[in-house]
Amino acid sequence: MDAYGTIEGFFEYCETMGYDVGDLEPSPADPVDAILVRGSVYIDGKYRAQFIGKKTGGRAQDREWPRTGATDAENNPIPSDEVPAEIERATYEAALREHENPGSLVPDYVAAERVKSETVGPLSVTYVDSTVMSAADAWPVIGVIDMILAPLLGVVQGSFYFGEVTR
Repeated sequence: MDAYGTIEGFFEYCETMGYDVGDLEPSPADPVDAILVRGSVYIDGKYRAQFIGKKTGGRAQDREWPRTGATDAENNPIPSDEVPAEIERATYEAALREHENPGSLVPDYVAAERVKSETVGPLSVTYVDSTVMSAADAWPVIGVIDMILAPLLGVVQGSFYFGEVTR
């Protein structure tokens, strides 16, 4: 399974951002490749519905990028053979988090764990934790990744209304 970006690109990005990844070594046999793949899976899974266009290679294409018909927020076309730098940088951010806390990008969701019980003295209360409503709600919100990808994301249908009205 391919990853967005490169091992060298990951280390350059971390150095530029001032992130300490001293315990990782930049070699092809290193687990860096695995965290890049997991970061790529997270980016594709979380943001695929907001990516504009469609996979250039159709269903046979493993990753969501490159895409045909994609544009950025300023409506500049993105070549159908290009993986935008934003995708790579977002993957590096996700991979860094995956390195620091493996499995944290997509935690397991168990609906039964939404039920909470508390007992204080003779009183017992059972309620449902409403902060997590679905598996997608259990995913972390990583603001820096949202900001990096913002120029590439379309609006999720039904989530925002905007436009221009003229008479």
